[in-house]
Amino acid sequence: MIDQREISSEQSLLNERGGLIQTGWARSPLWIYNRSAIRGVFTRIVEVDRYILFSDMAVLVFEIANRGRMIYASVQISNMVQGATFYDAYRINAPIGMVDLPPSCGSGTVKIRQKNCTIDFSVMTGGSRLIKVDLPTFYGGTGLRGVVVLTPSSVNECIATVHPWRRDRRAFRYNLRNPAFKAEGVMQFGTDELVFSKDNGWAALDWSRGYYPHGEVHYLAVASGVSGGRQIGCCIGYGMEDNSSGTENAFFIDGTLYKLGQVTFRISPRDWLAPWYFSSDDKRLSMEFQPVLEYRIKHSLLFQSIKERRVFGYMSGTFIEESGITCSFHNLPGYTERQKMKL
Repeated sequence: MIDQREISSEQSLLNERGGLIQTGWARSPLWIYNRSAIRGVFTRIVEVDRYILFSDMAVLVFEIANRGRMIYASVQISNMVQGATFYDAYRINAPIGMVDLPPSCGSGTVKIRQKNCTIDFSVMTGGSRLIKVDLPTFYGGTGLRGVVVLTPSSVNECIATVHPWRRDRRAFRYNLRNPAFKAEGVMQFGTDELVFSKDNGWAALDWSRGYYPHGEVHYLAVASGVSGGRQIGCCIGYGMEDNSSGTENAFFIDGTLYKLGQVTFRISPRDWLAPWYFSSDDKRLSMEFQPVLEYRIKHSLLFQSIKERRVFGYMSGTFIEESGITCSFHNLPGYTERQKMKL
């Protein structure tokens, strides 16, 4: 039975021996991460800043990742109306394990500026976030440039979790997700404009810091959009970690977090473009994912590798609020993935 231990006070993540002080979940980033407190080889340290932008027409994924020896930035555009997806990755020119990612998700700036690749992630006053890119060689020279501002809800809750791994107690993942941002701005992709407006632009933050085991498999599903005049967001996932102190699953309505226990993923093993189904153990969430596009990614360096299977589409379903009221939502733009990592 999941204990769902909610953390309510700020605290250090690791003790002087590099062990976790307290696991569980929180509605804000209450754990203080310090990379130098990790006791282990640098090739197993994983730090990722990722933003997923949603509109009725397209989903964009921006990522800066430090995964052991693999240090890169990547951008993906998936146009679900045209049925086309475009992906490029850029190796970051920095010493292995030394890319400068902020220790906190609530402040700081990540700037990658090198030939043919400029990507800035900035946290501004009030919690708003700025994504700025200039990629003249993106997708064979088509090019991508633009600026998008992400504004949090007035509630500004998130799902933050700290989990160890069952078979390697030194390994841990500190993860934070927030699918309740509004996105406004324009990305120029060749001659096409990808517009994110007040009424048709949403975003999710996916922020991770950790010391991983040698092998990991993780599933994730994220959605964000408006249905029935309310902004709906969903973040659900599972992996090989020990989540007995609280899962990474949460549903958001107008920025307010509703905690979920275990969520079952039902995926057709033969056809990932067939509908997916999700259901929570308490029967509060019932959701269907209708895939439109699938894309596979692989990065490798020496003995390390990461394989991702990304699927883009639309989420529909129902969620029962704590008051007993049923919230129905239809065709929210969604993103799912399976990630296999070897470090």
